[in-house]
Amino acid sequence: MVITAEHVVTASGNHAQRTAKMLGIKMPAVPVEHTFIVMDKDPELVKWREAGNPEHPVVRDADSESYAREERGGWILGIYEHGAPARFEHGVPDSFRADLFPLDLDRIAEQYMAMTERVPSCAESGLKDDFNGPICYTPDGNPLVGPAPGLRNMWLAEGFSFGITAAGGTGYYLAQMMVEGEAEIDMASLDPKRYAQSWMTTEFAARKNEECYEHVYILHHPDEERPAARPLRCSPAFDRQKERGAQFGWVNGWERPNYYGPKNAPAHFDHDARSFRRGGWWQYAVDEAKAIREGVGLVDATAFTKHVVKGPGATQFLDWFTCNKLPKVGRINLTYALTAAGTTRTEYTIVRNGENNYYLVSAGGWSEYDADFLRKAAEDKMAEFGYIEIQDVTTQWGVFAIAGPKSRDVLKEVIGDADPETALSNKRFPWLSARQIELGMCPVNAIRVAYTGELGWELHHPIEMQNYLFDLLEKAGEKHGMKLVGARAQTWRRMEKSYRAFGTELGRDATPAEADLPRFIDLSKEFHGKEAMLETGVRFKCCTLLIDGPEDADPWGREVLYTEDGATRVGRLTSGGYSVAFGKSIGMGYVPPELAVEGTRLKVKLLDRLWDAVVSCDSPYDPTNATIRQNG
Repeated sequence: MVITAEHVVTASGNHAQRTAKMLGIKMPAVPVEHTFIVMDKDPELVKWREAGNPEHPVVRDADSESYAREERGGWILGIYEHGAPARFEHGVPDSFRADLFPLDLDRIAEQYMAMTERVPSCAESGLKDDFNGPICYTPDGNPLVGPAPGLRNMWLAEGFSFGITAAGGTGYYLAQMMVEGEAEIDMASLDPKRYAQSWMTTEFAARKNEECYEHVYILHHPDEERPAARPLRCSPAFDRQKERGAQFGWVNGWERPNYYGPKNAPAHFDHDARSFRRGGWWQYAVDEAKAIREGVGLVDATAFTKHVVKGPGATQFLDWFTCNKLPKVGRINLTYALTAAGTTRTEYTIVRNGENNYYLVSAGGWSEYDADFLRKAAEDKMAEFGYIEIQDVTTQWGVFAIAGPKSRDVLKEVIGDADPETALSNKRFPWLSARQIELGMCPVNAIRVAYTGELGWELHHPIEMQNYLFDLLEKAGEKHGMKLVGARAQTWRRMEKSYRAFGTELGRDATPAEADLPRFIDLSKEFHGKEAMLETGVRFKCCTLLIDGPEDADPWGREVLYTEDGATRVGRLTSGGYSVAFGKSIGMGYVPPELAVEGTRLKVKLLDRLWDAVVSCDSPYDPTNATIRQNG
C-alpha cells in the first residue's frame, strides 16, 4: 500500500533504529534495559487507604536510584541502576513482540533493600511480579523532536524515555512547527540534528544511552562532564593540551579545554569534583581570564562550525538569508539568520573572501543544525538567485584564538612579512578585517576579532598543520607570558563585553531586537523573517547584570530575577559567571524592556537566597572598544 501525505511523523519508540534505516538517516535512539518490580499488598498501606486517606505521591529516592508508587494496595519499585545494558542497537528483531528480558536480581538487589528501609511495611509484602523490558533513550535523555536531517516535511518524535510526561507537549509544539514553521518556544535542545550524521554512530549512542540511564537519579551539577564515549572527536593538539593540564568539556562530540589545571595535581585536588559552588577549577579560570586582560592567552576554538558559501547566487542569497549588511571583500560582519517567526535561528560571523565567496563561522555545538537549515534555505532560493554552493569545512580548519594586549607582540615573532612590525598594525590589518598571512610555515586565514573583548585574532589554519602552529605559538609566547586558556574563562570575558551566545542569549524564542542587537539589523533591506520580527515587537530585552553574590559561588544561567524588593519574578539569567574586571559575579538575561535600563536594581536567586544585582550598560568592560581597536 502506498499512502501519499504532505507531512509524515515518526514515533516508533523502541523501533527507532528500523525507522532510521528506512529513512536513510542515523538516530541515537537505542533502548536500554529497565527493571521494575510489582509488590504484593502492603497491609499497612491497605489500612491507610481503608481509613479514607489519600493516595501517596510518587516517592523518588535519588540515593537509591529508584522511585516507588502505589499500585492496588501494594507498591511498584522502578529502578535506574548502574550496568543496565543497551539492547537492539541495530533494530528490534521480528521475534521480539511484547517480550521481556531475563531479570537480573543481583543488579537491583541494593535498590530493593533500600526500598524496604524506606518503607519498612513493604518488607512483608513479597513480590507479585517483575519486569525487565526495553526503554528507549538518547545520549542526553532528551527526545528527538523536529525535522529529520536532510529531508523535507519528515518529522521525528523519537527517543522518549518519559513518554507520558512529554507526550502532550510534544504533540502541541510539533504541530506548531508543522503548521506555522516554528514553535512558540525554543525547541533546539530537542532537535534531532544536535547529533550530527557525520560522526554519530550506533556504538556511540549505545554507550551514551547506558550512561544517561544510570544518571537519571544522580544529582547533577552545572559543571558536570560525563565520561562515556570520550574522547571521540579530538583536534590534533589534544595530546599537547592534555600534557599541559587541560581539563576537557564535550561540545558536539569535540573535546574542548574547559580550563588548564595543575599538571601534577596535589593529592587533595579533584578535577572531577562537582559542586554548586566554586569548584577547584575556579581559580585556574580566574588566572586565565586575567592573562587575557593583562597579557596574552591562547584558546582552542577548533570546534567552531565553518561553512563556505559561494557561487553566482551566493551574495543575493546571504543578503536575504541574514539580517545585517554583508561585509565588503576582506572584511567581516556579525549577523543572524532568522526563523519564519522572526526569532534567531543562527548567529554567523561572515568573512567575505571574494565577490561571491563567503566563509561563515557559527557555534560549535550546532554544526548539522546550521548546515541543514542553510542548505534547505539555499535550495529554496536557487531558482531565484542562481547557483549556490555550500561546503561544510568544519573538520578542514582548526582555529586558535589569540587575545590580550600582548597578542600582537606574539604574532610579530612568527609572521612572515617584509615588515613584521607593521604587518599587524591597525593600518594594514584593521579591526573586523580578514587577511591571509603566514605564521612560520603555516598558511593562516586570520580574522581580527576577539570573543574575549581584547585585542586579538582568530587564526584559521589547515587542521593538519595544527600541532606545528601550536608549537610555534607556544614558543613565541614564552617571553610574553602567554597562557593557555579554556572555555570557562572565555565565557566570563565575553559576558563583560555583553557578547550574546547562541544557545543562551540567542535562540528561537527571542528576536535579534529582543536580544537588543539593533546595530546588527539592517531594516533598509528585505530579509527572511523581517516582517514577523517587526510584528513581534520587543516583549522583553536582553541585558547584562553585575551581581553582589555569595563569596563562594557564581551563577551559571537560568537563575530567576526578581524586582528589587524580591516580591515579583521579572525574568531569568541566560548566562552567568565571574568577572575579573569587576571582581564580582556577572550574568546576562532577559527582563521586561522597562527594566533593561542601566542602573535598574534587581535581585537574583542563588543558593536559595536573593542577592543584589544591577543592570549595567551594554558592554560594561570597555564600552567604547578601545582595547579591541588598540593601536599598533
